[in-house]
Amino acid sequence: MNWTDTTHRYSLSNCQHLGQPCPAAERMLSRLTAALGQARAVTTDNFEIAGNCELTACDRPCQARFAASHDRIRIYCGISPEADQSSLDHFADALFCQAAHSRPITRLPEYPCGLAQALPLTPKPGIAPTPLQSVPA
Repeated sequence: MNWTDTTHRYSLSNCQHLGQPCPAAERMLSRLTAALGQARAVTTDNFEIAGNCELTACDRPCQARFAASHDRIRIYCGISPEADQSSLDHFADALFCQAAHSRPITRLPEYPCGLAQALPLTPKPGIAPTPLQSVPA
């Protein structure tokens, strides 16, 4: 599932257990983008937060890992805390990125059962954002 809002382009793969995008991963992705948006004014460009959590969208407990920065937010569903981050990133790059530099997927010791990603929209050069205006009630 892919969609765009005013700040980000979102992508969610289908969960292998639900057969559709995980609603808990979608909610978490939305909350992480909002939190990073609020933190933008008080953090540097290289700010990153990462951790593990449990998503509860179905009757299966789902351990997930998230890695969020101002450049990219990713959630890896169904992953143990010990999973190799570099391998997970290469797997997600192969799934989400269509760039020529993405590498083929090699055998991973652990595959995520679902992935979620948010990328910030980049303003087009030479086009200034329209300032917000108050509208009388």
